Formats: sequence, structure tokens, C-alpha cells
Amino acid sequence: MLHRLRIAAVLLAVLPASIAWTQAAKTDAPEVVSYTYNGPACAPIGFLKAPAKPKGAVRLAAYNVENLFDGKDDPALKGKDDDLPMATDETRLKSLAAAIKALDADVLALEEVEGKECLAWFRDTYLKDLGYEHLASEEVGYYRGVEQSILSRYPIKSVEIHPEMKLSDAAKRMPADAEARKKQGWADESKLEKDGFQRSPLVAKIAMPDGSELNLLVVHLKAGGKTFAHQRDLESLSIVSLMDEIRTKDKDAQIAVVGDFNATPMQQPVKVLRDKAMGGLISAYELRPAADKRKPAADADADDGSDAPKPKGKSARAPASDDAKAAGAKYLTHSFVPEDSKGKPVQRTIDFIMLSPSLFQKGAKDSYFVLSTPKAGAAGNDRPKGYGSDHNPVAVDLQLGDKPASK
Repeated sequence: MLHRLRIAAVLLAVLPASIAWTQAAKTDAPEVVSYTYNGPACAPIGFLKAPAKPKGAVRLAAYNVENLFDGKDDPALKGKDDDLPMATDETRLKSLAAAIKALDADVLALEEVEGKECLAWFRDTYLKDLGYEHLASEEVGYYRGVEQSILSRYPIKSVEIHPEMKLSDAAKRMPADAEARKKQGWADESKLEKDGFQRSPLVAKIAMPDGSELNLLVVHLKAGGKTFAHQRDLESLSIVSLMDEIRTKDKDAQIAVVGDFNATPMQQPVKVLRDKAMGGLISAYELRPAADKRKPAADADADDGSDAPKPKGKSARAPASDDAKAAGAKYLTHSFVPEDSKGKPVQRTIDFIMLSPSLFQKGAKDSYFVLSTPKAGAAGNDRPKGYGSDHNPVAVDLQLGDKPASK
């Protein structure tokens, strides 16, 4: 299998059409997953194969499944936002399921799910025998009718959403002076689409096998590029407030903030959560394989914004080697062809797993990965055969132990 994967990777780089690659789950997974890409040559992003899960580890993952809708009509959604025309077709449903099977996550956070009923139907129809006995999804009042969700092999003890939070309250964490805000990297103030989360984070407590508790925040920040950068900044600061509430009860709480941030690593919404004076989280990217740590990222979007010192000056932008580009491409999570562009796909890193220090210490060495799934190759071929979503799933393994945590 490994030999075939290497051959496939080479073919992807040189053949113009009818290109195939294989993604396999670990050997005892339900099936081997094969994707065939029939478009122009395009190097894949992400890992071609999900790494084996260490014995006893808990795999935490996040996956934006791009508008997962069932075939039942929701009368509350009408006009351009009518859900029935957006029902996910059978081909995509099978591709999403294939990626989830290959991923083999124990706790899987999902974004862009129609709702709890849709999620249960998808699980029971396409994810049988994967052990996802527990699920959560809450209506957040988003006009397109999608929300954040969880599939878990462990009990979900509680679930909350916070549509009542006002983003204007989070603005108090920013400097009052406009120049100071700009110097620190905050987006220019702009009108908010609403004074609240566009899609409230799903905040869940999950019982872990070692007796500890995982506080999981599944997020999907406001999309819309620079136009809504200020709103994303405030949404991220509001997430910090949610974490503050958790830490008030337990300063060493195990917290994971995961999902689609619609922001790249060095943009403020992601930096806020890593800032020790604010979110204080550590990116699971720091748990990537050691071999990739020795190679500079292919570009700024592939760089997760490690806290390690960065080189300054012109030398910091030296051309990346082929090996470095390949390493960087393994951590890109999103690929799409812009509607207003006939050029090549936009590829970037906007999906993250962020861990509190107490949880990061339990991260398995070399375990962070982005699972490759078929992506856009060129304009006119935005959804090649085997396509499931414009995002790749991200995952990390946690070594929690098999005994209850001591108090």
C-alpha cells in the first residue's frame, strides 16, 4: 500500500488527467478508502494516509463537511436559503463517510451540519459500527440553517450554546485607541452583521476514558474575508470569555477549541487564542511529525504561527525547497476555486485544533495531521470525483491514560 501511495503521489504531480490516489485507514478499519481524481494535474494537500493511532490514545478531530443537509424539508428555510435543493447528494455523502472512516476519530467535531436529526440520520446510514453512540448539535439561529456538531465514542455530559453573548462586550478587551489597535494587528472597526456570534460555538463537556473531562468548543467563525475581519476578531475574543468561565471553576481545565476559524495562522482571531495573556492555548500543529518541523513552511498560510522565534529581514522569505513546499502542503486544510476567478484554486490553512496547556501535555508526539481528500484542481473542475468537502479534516492523538485522573 505504501508503495502504491508513493507512485500515486508522483503521478499526481506529472499526469494531466485521470489521476488516482488512495487513502487508507489503518489496517483494522472498516474498509480501504479509494478516491479517483479526473481533473488537471494538482498536487494533493494533507496526508495521503491517516497515521496509525497509538495504543490507548484518544483521537480528537475536526471536519467542516460543507453543508451537510438531509432530504427532509425544513419549512423554516425558504427562498434562496431553502434546504431541500441543498440536500447532499449520495456521492458526496459516501465520500464524507469514507473520509470519516479513514480518520477514525474518537471525538469528531463537525461544522456545517443541518442539525441533530440530520446528523443522526447520516451516522445511522453511513457510519454504522464506528462506535459513535453519542452526538450533539444545537440550533444556533443561523439563516442558512447549519450549525456545529459532535460525534463521540464517549459520553457527552452537557452541551451549551451562547447566542446571547454580545460581541460589543468583547471589544472592551481591545485598546481604546485606534492607532494602538492597528499596531497590535486588530482589524479596522467596521459595522457588525449582528452583535453576536453568527454561529454560536457549541460548548460541550465530554467524559474521557481516564475519568477526566474534556471541555470542547466547536467553532465556525464568520466568513467573508477582510469585510468581516473585525467581527471575527470579536468572535475570537468572545471565545476567550467562554474559556474564562470554564477556568473560573477549574484553572487547569482540559480545553480544546477546534473547527473552522476562517482565518489563517498569523491573523488575529487565531493569534488571540494562542496569546498567553488571552486564550493561552497551544496549537496541535506543534505536535506534527518531527521531520516536518525541520522544514520551513511552504508559505505564510501553511505556517501555524509557532511561538518559536522567527527569522527577520529579507532572508526570512528565502525561496522554499521542494521538500519544504511538500511539507507545507501537508498542513493546508482548505481548497476552493473562487467564483469570480478562473485561476488556480486558493489553498490555505484555516482549520485548527487548539489545546490548553494541561491537554497539550497529553498530546502524542508526531500525531497531528491533516487528512487529504479530493480537492479542486482548476477552474471548471471544482468538485472532482470523490469530492466530499472543500475542507480537509484535522486530527491529533491524546495520551490520556487508562486510569481515572487523580484530583
